[in-house]
Amino acid sequence: MGKYLLATIQKRGPPLKMPKKALTCFLRKARPLLLYFSLFLTLFILGTPSIRANPEIKGLVPAVLVRVSDDGPEHIILVDKSLSKLFLYRKDNLFQPLKTYSCSTGENEGPKEKQNDRKTPEGIYFFTGFMKKQELAPIYGTMAFPIDYPNPIDKLEGRNGYGIWFHGTNKTLKPRDTNGCVAMEDRDIEDLAKHIALFKTPAIIGPRIEMVSYPYLQQDREELEAVIEDWRSAWQNKDIEKYAAFYGEQFFAGPAGLREWKAYKSRLAKQYDTIRVEISHLQIFKNNGQVLALFHQHFKAPTFETFGQKRLFLKKNSAQWKILAESFQGLKPTKPVAPPPPAPPVFTEVENFVYAWLDRWQAKELDAYMSSYDETFQSRGMDMRAWQEHHERLNRKYNRLSIKISNLQVSLLAEDKAQVAFEQL
Repeated sequence: MGKYLLATIQKRGPPLKMPKKALTCFLRKARPLLLYFSLFLTLFILGTPSIRANPEIKGLVPAVLVRVSDDGPEHIILVDKSLSKLFLYRKDNLFQPLKTYSCSTGENEGPKEKQNDRKTPEGIYFFTGFMKKQELAPIYGTMAFPIDYPNPIDKLEGRNGYGIWFHGTNKTLKPRDTNGCVAMEDRDIEDLAKHIALFKTPAIIGPRIEMVSYPYLQQDREELEAVIEDWRSAWQNKDIEKYAAFYGEQFFAGPAGLREWKAYKSRLAKQYDTIRVEISHLQIFKNNGQVLALFHQHFKAPTFETFGQKRLFLKKNSAQWKILAESFQGLKPTKPVAPPPPAPPVFTEVENFVYAWLDRWQAKELDAYMSSYDETFQSRGMDMRAWQEHHERLNRKYNRLSIKISNLQVSLLAEDKAQVAFEQL
């Protein structure tokens, strides 16, 4: 690595003067060298993989904004904990923040791990609500926006706690002065509120914002776009082994782990002769080694069709990106396509839940098995705790469990409630 020596030279006496003719000659000869140096400096900056820098430096873009869709949210919010700054970006200009605000984060450094650790989370989040001044204690200022911490990656990695807000304040704003929330001056959060769309506007929090040249951002984009496309193609082609290989061992989707998820997808692949999977409105955000890909997914089979927003949470395992969590939110009602399916889609969903519950029971995976139950569950005079202790005793008593069910019947009682009956062998 080259070394640079800085020296200060001071001459006593009258200042040196260069004759005008000599100066002109010097500049003429030095011009090619100056142009070369300018070009070298420009290429050096553009070719630099990443720079830890203030986002207001022109010519660089935030590395977290891998792909921003034209049809996505109008604004993206970035919080740099090291600078105690909040940057608001418009989707049509990633080279310069639209607005910059001062903010305060948790007293302690690092990502939030547990309740009362006075740390601010680091990750990709969304705003889930809005609270007015009359709903808040004075310390929270004129308004507050809760975020969805812990997100699926936080939960997977054992981070907990709750009640993380972006809010105002009734005291002088100082860096690192909150219990974990992101605090702003009242006038600033009131201004920011104009640009927040609940459940849509991303709030990305990091120890610092990494700035990169646009060509390097494109490299990340192309790599992750290829992963998403290969995943989509494997599912559409019903190549379940290839499809399942995109998922990490820790994967979960609701109550289902990787084994249950693979079994569920295998049943769907057998149920439909053909599957068509279309994605659009793709957005990709990358922060602290984790990636969130959001897109609209249109799933079409001969007798079944869904359309909604899919979220994939990924992390890199060695050289490969792996999906660790997944969710789907319908954007319009799931509808059957003529001819009517032999089993309504909601029944299939309930059946898959029952088979997943059964698989966990037989595998003696007690924690996963108990996650299928609601906290208010009661059976044969036992509550949740007693039921868990009962199954702990069964697991100790028997080396192997073999449970079979038949004549499974599902009755829909309400939009979000079903009754299941079966014979247990």
